[in-house]
Order: sequence, then C-alpha cells, then structure tokens
Amino acid sequence: MNILRFASLIALSAAIGTGSACAEDKAPEQPSPAVVAYAKEFVAKWSDDAKLIAAIKASTAKNSKLSFDEVTILDSQWRVAKSGVEKEKRAAEALKELAPGKSIDEHIKAGEALIKTALATETSKFLTEQLEKAQPKGAITEIFVMDGWGWNVGQTSATSDYYQGDEGKWQKTFASADPNEIEILDIEEEDGIRFANVSLPIKENGKNIGAVTVGVDVNIVK
Repeated sequence: MNILRFASLIALSAAIGTGSACAEDKAPEQPSPAVVAYAKEFVAKWSDDAKLIAAIKASTAKNSKLSFDEVTILDSQWRVAKSGVEKEKRAAEALKELAPGKSIDEHIKAGEALIKTALATETSKFLTEQLEKAQPKGAITEIFVMDGWGWNVGQTSATSDYYQGDEGKWQKTFASADPNEIEILDIEEEDGIRFANVSLPIKENGKNIGAVTVGVDVNIVK
C-alpha cells in the first residue's frame, strides 16, 4: 500500500469527520469476555468464504484508483444521504467545495443511490444470511465488511459513513495498530437494544486483506 496515499486517507477524519462529543448519562461499560469470544467464533465460521474474499480483493483493487477528492466526495454523499445535512454539515461543505456542479439535493440523491447499491450487493446479502443464521436468534445486530482501504464492501444495514479507514475498526485490525488485531467498543444502546461492536481482520493465507465489524446483543450473549 502506498504510504502517502494511506496517510491521505487517514486524514479524512479531519477533512469531513463529524463525531461531536455527547454527554454520557452512564459510565462507559465494556462487553464481557463471552461477548468477544462469541464475536470471534461467529466471524471464524464464514470469513474465509471464497466469494467474500474475492469481493474484498476486488473492492480493494477498484478503490485504489480513487483520488483523495473522489474519496471525500463519495463518503460525503453517503453521509448527507444517511444522516442529513444538519448532522453532516462538514460533509455538505466539502461537497460544495469539491463538487460545486451539483446541488446538495443532487448529492443527497447520489448518496442514496450509493447506499441502495451497497445494500443490494451479493456480499451484503451473504452477510444478512449470516446475521439471520446466528444463534441464539438476535445475538448479532449488525455486520459490515471493509476492504483493504477501509471502504464498505457489504453491510446488513446502512452505516453512518461509507469510508471506515479513519477509524479503529479498520486501523486496529487490518492495519494492525493493535498487536491483538481487535477493537472492542463500549456497550451502546439503540432502540432498546444493548450491543457492543467487535472488529477483527479478515485474512487470506494469513495476510490481512480487510476487516469486519459485528454488533453483539449483550443481553443475549453474556
């Protein structure tokens, strides 16, 4: 991987990132070792699937051709389509600067098309099948797979952003910033479900080629 390009992509967090701080009502809580073990075992069952490996490699090859501006535009379009201009003001500003030939409404429509296409891929269908087969039922809340640059390859539901390369879920797994090649986030609650995201690398012949994040319901897996 080109080091300068890698550094430029990591800089996306400064260029278009959001992530405003929110007051926490409760102290952060890490999931139990049982949750982490479950996530590892769950991913191990299907992460070496030949079609999944091929899709990750194809996505990595395709996205290696993108310029920094193209990366910013695509991710910003996804963000404003998923979360709205008010929440993604910096993404909207980036679109105005880098792609002024389109109105913000046109960018939102482009982002909606990106999301629709991503959710309809064979990889996304495959991941949805894995989620639905998880036992106990409901134990897995979400799955998304990233390529060798940090782009979504497939997901069971639309993520808040398209590019994950500026986040620990990719940096601590694929890029091995963490010697344990894992990121374990604090427990969150959404729509009454308490879950924790666990991210791991996806390998081919012992080499990291991508990464995966799985959400585990901590009330089901204890």
